[in-house]
Amino acid sequence: MTQRLITRVLVPIGMLSVLLLVTAFGSAWYVRNLQKSVSDVMLNHVESMQAAQELEISIREIRTQFDRYLITQDKSHLEPVPRMRKRTAAALADCEKSSSTPMEFAIVKRIRAGYDHFFSEYDGILQRPNFALYPKIIALIDGVLITEILAPAHEYARLNEGMLAQTTQSNRNLSDRLTTGIVALGLCGAFGGMLAGTAFTIALRRSFLVTEMRLMTTAQQLDQAANPGQHAFAEGPPANVVDRMAVSANAILRRLRHSENDALRAEQLAWVGQMAAGIAHEIRNPLMSIKLLVQATAERSHSSGFRPRDFQVIEEEITRLEKIVSGFLDFARPPRPEAQPFEVLSLVEQVIDGVKTRADSQGVVITAESAVGTTVLSADPNQIRQIVFNLLFNALDAQPQGGRIDVRIGIDRPRGCTPQLELQVQDAGPGLPMGMGDQIFDPFVSTKETGIGLGLSICRRIAEAHGGSLTAKSIPTGGALFTLRLPMVAADDPPAVPENVLTGGSIA
Repeated sequence: MTQRLITRVLVPIGMLSVLLLVTAFGSAWYVRNLQKSVSDVMLNHVESMQAAQELEISIREIRTQFDRYLITQDKSHLEPVPRMRKRTAAALADCEKSSSTPMEFAIVKRIRAGYDHFFSEYDGILQRPNFALYPKIIALIDGVLITEILAPAHEYARLNEGMLAQTTQSNRNLSDRLTTGIVALGLCGAFGGMLAGTAFTIALRRSFLVTEMRLMTTAQQLDQAANPGQHAFAEGPPANVVDRMAVSANAILRRLRHSENDALRAEQLAWVGQMAAGIAHEIRNPLMSIKLLVQATAERSHSSGFRPRDFQVIEEEITRLEKIVSGFLDFARPPRPEAQPFEVLSLVEQVIDGVKTRADSQGVVITAESAVGTTVLSADPNQIRQIVFNLLFNALDAQPQGGRIDVRIGIDRPRGCTPQLELQVQDAGPGLPMGMGDQIFDPFVSTKETGIGLGLSICRRIAEAHGGSLTAKSIPTGGALFTLRLPMVAADDPPAVPENVLTGGSIA
């Protein structure tokens, strides 16, 4: 599916999912807060009822003590009244604390006024003579205790009972509504999911149809490209469009392989033509020298034959021809590397010892160092020795009047790749010619008047045959820097050799 289709399908589904999720979380939060509020209200009503019952019980106990006194005329029955007075005051304070509505506050206020009136009258009666105590207490009980305290306390309890029943009924009704809402939400979610699934399926089917049409068109185009001038799928169409794509793609791949082989053969023929031109150019000079010597000898009528110097020149030119032919053979058919472990610094030092005599005669100082200590490489030591030897000889040729050559060995560990050995050869000569760059490794390109231009080409082919690379650049301070990179493969693993490295330039 395209990004546009994914956006068109997934955005509404995501919005619906987010809406349902927010609704579910909001409903849960609302139910939690509502349940907490209802619980607090019910708890408050229960506390009010308990305080009212405690107040009513305390007042009735005070009345009981007064009734006992009136029956027995024994003042000892009035002794618990102070204790009951404190209990009644505590219950009244609880009623005041738990009141939450204006009606409750009004009733508690009446109870508080009756309480103060009752005990104010009671305290005044106790200060009077005994003969007046009996009728005053009867009037206090009937006129104040029952009317101004007990009746409002009973009314306060009934009020809280009614409010508790009303809250319970409201909570029950709310639970029914929430149940209905949650069921409706679940049905909406199911319907929304079904609707979204249907829309997704329709969009997906439409996308598949469009994709199938495009694949069929592409398969026909590929088949026409793979079989120009022929009818598409002459042997019968495949079962489905994917098989048609596979058949067409395989046909295109076959044509690509043929094209690659044709291009490789054309490249080989181009190399052959270039090598033929190079051979003709290089061999012409020594043949011309030999020809001139033979003609000069034939023209000298008084001479009995070749002079010793003539034989020496002929031998030198023949040796030069042998070197030219050997170089072309090495370039055309590089041997396959025979990998074996060896210590890199020791091999470099051996090559330096081999060129030390010439370096001393030119006044060139050669140094070699390894930044990683002992480094064991699995490669063909003879071919690596040939690369180092060629690089050192080129560096010596670039410094005929003296200088220095620095050989450095290190390890490059790129992230996620196989570690590579880095062998750098830096000289203090004039550097690479301006604008030459990587062309220095092309065949028949040389900066020396007597050079063939195959040495560096052969060195790069050897490096590529080992799965590595050989590069060159000029140093801003003067001189050239050649860098050989080779993969640090295990001793038992053969180096990765690209197929075209060993066969791309063959003239066989």
